[in-house]
Amino acid sequence: DDTVDQPFKHVTKFEGESVTLDCKYTTASTSQELFWYIQRTEESPKLVLQRNSYGGGSNGTEFQERFYSEVKPSKSVPLIIQRLCVSDSAVYYLSR
Repeated sequence: DDTVDQPFKHVTKFEGESVTLDCKYTTASTSQELFWYIQRTEESPKLVLQRNSYGGGSNGTEFQERFYSEVKPSKSVPLIIQRLCVSDSAVYYLSR
């Protein structure tokens, strides 16, 4: 079975700091394609970025500059957000 484990529940940081949201997954597939989403209060989810196990991927239009991730051999795909802004306050989740 494919699973995603997001151990973080609530993270508190100050504006201008960076944060890493860890996420691990299990799968029998040799090819991974993973998607990070953001859901702000009273908004629909938006694609933050997409990454694959071959090092490729893309970022959503408004997430070009401060959002970074890569699929790691340890089957983790952490989301790194740099220079945090108030507008980054939201629910983040990973999907396959």
